Amino acid sequence: MNPENVIKPHLVKPLLEKVVFEKLSMPQPNAMINIKPEDVIDVRKVSEEVVKVTLTRNLAITPINLMRLSVSMSIDIPVDSIEFSKLPDPKEYIKNSQPVRILISYVSSLITTLSMNTILGPIVTPPNMQE
Repeated sequence: MNPENVIKPHLVKPLLEKVVFEKLSMPQPNAMINIKPEDVIDVRKVSEEVVKVTLTRNLAITPINLMRLSVSMSIDIPVDSIEFSKLPDPKEYIKNSQPVRILISYVSSLITTLSMNTILGPIVTPPNMQE
């Protein structure tokens, strides 16, 4: 088994699946605002040669009445089915792969862009998994 041969060379093309953005209310003066990103990642083999990864990053914002912001994007990763099946934990391998790191950076960048013109200003979330 050679882990370098699991993912076939390809262009990374994340696709936007869903965006939830809802401004709810203004913060109280001197309110303490806390923002915590929470990631949900789904790794699913959709064919012998393709694994689909969908990442949803929700922002847990307190106080919760300020806004809701969530972004979901997906990516199709071509894999060598034989090498993929030999992995001890194929889903974990994919979660830690370069294409998924690129997907996470796209999601992080999109959240920054979406939040740029809000009362909270640009929200910059980490370009890695948050659990």
